[in-house]
Amino acid sequence: MATALKGLRLTARSCAGASLSSKCSARPIGRRRVFSTTPTRWKTTIDPEAEAAVISKAEQALGVDLRAAHAEIDSSAKDIQDYLDAELDFGPPGPEFLPAKKKLKETFLNMGDPEPFEDGGFAEDMEDDLSSLAHGELEQHREWRHYARLAAWEMPLLSKLAKPFEPPTADMPLRFRYTTYMGEHHPAEKKVVLEFSPADMPNLTSIQRDKLRKLLGPRYNPEADTVRMSCEMFETQAQNKRYLGDLVDTLLHEARDPTDTFEDVPLDTRHHHFKRKLRFPKEWEMTEDRRQELVKHRQQAVMKDQKRETAGQLVDGIKQIEMAWAKPVAREAIPEMAMAGKGLKGRGPTGKRVGVRR
Repeated sequence: MATALKGLRLTARSCAGASLSSKCSARPIGRRRVFSTTPTRWKTTIDPEAEAAVISKAEQALGVDLRAAHAEIDSSAKDIQDYLDAELDFGPPGPEFLPAKKKLKETFLNMGDPEPFEDGGFAEDMEDDLSSLAHGELEQHREWRHYARLAAWEMPLLSKLAKPFEPPTADMPLRFRYTTYMGEHHPAEKKVVLEFSPADMPNLTSIQRDKLRKLLGPRYNPEADTVRMSCEMFETQAQNKRYLGDLVDTLLHEARDPTDTFEDVPLDTRHHHFKRKLRFPKEWEMTEDRRQELVKHRQQAVMKDQKRETAGQLVDGIKQIEMAWAKPVAREAIPEMAMAGKGLKGRGPTGKRVGVRR
């Protein structure tokens, strides 16, 4: 039975691998042997008696009826061939198989003649995709989930690499500042800023520190005694940091040069604008003596007001307003309005022409 199933499988393979022209042609020439372990040979005449003897010996050895197995294989192969021909040799679909045209809802925006894209007739497989805006939302959601997974599974592992904070020592007077945009490319990301104080630089005398301040020029802040330099000439932060480090080494080398100490050159601070710091006067500070003095002064003012009220010298503002409203208002004569003439001459209030000079 295994041999019969194997033959059925080989026959199915040969039927599936046959060319479309051979399947669709009206006069098939002959089936092409797709899978075979023996070369193609011409059919020779065989003695029926010898063939029957060979078949009987094979049936006795295998215990299988070969003729029945071959008939079953031929019928299965025919069924498979008919199925493949029916699937591959179909013509254009009829109108009953075409998708129905989608009619758009008539609104104020699509009134009038329909546009070419409003005819409908779109296949179902062309309308099942999302819009570009929806794809953008999905991509953003995927990015959020990616960072959520990082925060949940990978960021806790960074605690193993944590190191205790150690404040900078005297051997590290330079302070570098970097700028990052969390993986986004930005032109300002390569910039490196360096800050240090000339007083913290080791192995320098007071004269050499003064010379260093004079060499720094406008980068020196005399109010805070600090230096600030930056570099963004190169493409990477490491290159800019290396350039600033070499520049500091050059300045220190020049400051230690004993040939010229710049003692006759004054320190130029015109580039810096000193900010005046306003301080609260000490005389205005509230002390206990000052508080008692203010309380005593207020009590004396209250006693003076009481004496004036008793003597009738204290002016009552409400009473003064009522008295002013009670007085009758004297009506004054309103002067007669006169129309000014046009041009150099015009008529006055009496009707006479008067000359008007400008």
